[in-house]
Amino acid sequence: MKLPTTLTLSRRSGETEEFLIRQCEEADLFKIIMLQQKIYEDLSDPGIYAKVDEEDILDSLRKDYCCAVFRGSRMVAFTMMIVNRVSPRNYGSYVGYSPQQQEKSVSMEITIVDESCRGFGLQKLFVALREEKARSLGATEAFVTIGPDNKYSLQNLLDSGYEIIETRPMYEGAMRHILRRQL
Repeated sequence: MKLPTTLTLSRRSGETEEFLIRQCEEADLFKIIMLQQKIYEDLSDPGIYAKVDEEDILDSLRKDYCCAVFRGSRMVAFTMMIVNRVSPRNYGSYVGYSPQQQEKSVSMEITIVDESCRGFGLQKLFVALREEKARSLGATEAFVTIGPDNKYSLQNLLDSGYEIIETRPMYEGAMRHILRRQL
């Protein structure tokens, strides 16, 4: 999908809404941080989400693939993919991948959707966008981590073809599934 683009999306209830989807730039950092903070504060169980620090988001805005969804001028969803590069942020490093293997794998590091926009399929749309970009960069595998209790997001990933390959403590000791998919 060529970005920016405007899409009309629907909920199961039949409600439709128009959204703008575009790649992010450094100027979006404050909006991303504010959206992440709002979503984190609204969680009934903050343990299901590990916040990404400002430095890592800025690094990804410069080096990786970051997209956001807007309702009017308000950012309502954000996603970030660590491109196929050797980095401690490449989840291939967690499962013992060599530098050559990391150069063929991407990491889906963050997806957040404002509660008011859930149900429009934005998370699955982000999965498809990131995978399309990963393939265009020559990646052959994608990784993602997710809390075992984040049932909705976990089901979206399983429905998208990801498989749990390992469960272990990460992010200050929080248990996380590591999922992988061949691209």
